[in-house]
Amino acid sequence: MIKKIFIVAVFFMCSYSFAQEGSVSPYSFYGIGDQRFKGLAENRMMGGISVYTDSIHLNLQNPASLGKLKLTTFTAGASYNSLSLKTDESSENASDVTFDYLAIGIPLGNNLGMSFGVLPYTSVGYAVQSLDEDISPAQLSRYEGEGGLNKAYFSLGYNFLNNFSIGARGNFNFGKVENESVKYTEGVQYGSRVQDNSEYSGFDFNFSLNYDADLTKNIGLKSSILYTPATKITSSNSRTISTLAGNSNGIDIPRVTEEVDLAALGLNSTYLHLPESYGFGLGVGKKYTWFVGAEYEITNSSEFRNDFVNPVNGSYEDGERFSAGAFWVPDYNTYASYWKRITYRIGLKNERTGLVVNNVPVHDFGMSFGLGLPMNGFSNFNIGVEAGKRGSTYLGRVQDNYVNVFISLSLNDQWFRKNLIR
Repeated sequence: MIKKIFIVAVFFMCSYSFAQEGSVSPYSFYGIGDQRFKGLAENRMMGGISVYTDSIHLNLQNPASLGKLKLTTFTAGASYNSLSLKTDESSENASDVTFDYLAIGIPLGNNLGMSFGVLPYTSVGYAVQSLDEDISPAQLSRYEGEGGLNKAYFSLGYNFLNNFSIGARGNFNFGKVENESVKYTEGVQYGSRVQDNSEYSGFDFNFSLNYDADLTKNIGLKSSILYTPATKITSSNSRTISTLAGNSNGIDIPRVTEEVDLAALGLNSTYLHLPESYGFGLGVGKKYTWFVGAEYEITNSSEFRNDFVNPVNGSYEDGERFSAGAFWVPDYNTYASYWKRITYRIGLKNERTGLVVNNVPVHDFGMSFGLGLPMNGFSNFNIGVEAGKRGSTYLGRVQDNYVNVFISLSLNDQWFRKNLIR
């Protein structure tokens, strides 16, 4: 078990070091980039719901689930993201491979569990160009950015009174975002370039409360409350300004570069304000056989603010997300048919992201499905697909049509327990 974990951990940590951007969407231009999915592949297959919990799977979104964890669990995930970008005038295709998470959960007793790991939180990866000929003189603008924010987390969950579980997760946020804007004006010999770099660090927290009950002899109820308080993390900033001479190949050649004294402007160290959010989940199911659930989340995105960089043509309003999902296992206890022991999952989501571009809110709708393939013992390999649409071409915006294929490996075993030999 330990050897397997070491091999997989090395593989995914290497993947993480080469795939930190994780976005090719122009929408990652805003804020601190695209928000990555915050849970495991199993949750993502079911529309992103986190209300379902059991004793062998981790649930990164719902730390209270650790109170029922019975096996030491190692899990890691990655995804292939394909994007079709469409405007009123053109379309482009892009893709990337990303690291999704690396996590370990350890039971500390019958009613207590802990987990720790690392996962991306946001991703920046865009290259946008626009030519404005409606003004005189005409102006060519280019915007590029890369980087993102990551979380290293530690969480605890405790089960009490048989039906209740409570949990908390502490996250250390870290990462770097680089933004660059280039402008050329018709009739002006040289262009200009502004490069902004921000390094982020700081803590935030998540809390959850679960309640489980038996409705009948075979049917159970699961419910959850999730809460993330508003917080602010430190942003250490630098800015350089350059004059540019473009050559015949379209390459920008810096002539003079000067670093801006941000300390004199009070901008060398600022804050990134992350918003408050809370969610509610409810579902019913038969143990080991099937489950159907739904979740509603509200995020006070209007509270988001970056004291260093202001978005162009973008603003924020409060966002909300509705998601629903289900799974089905034909016969978990049979060895006559492998296909009957597979977990079949399906889900959907409908989200108002909170981002407003050109005074129009950005919506995201997607559907997902996938398989949980059993391995030795309680371990499993997961593969899923998510397809959807974000934004629209209305008022000169960009529509993202995406297809994401994601995989994960969950290895389960008993640690720190002595076998009795009689």
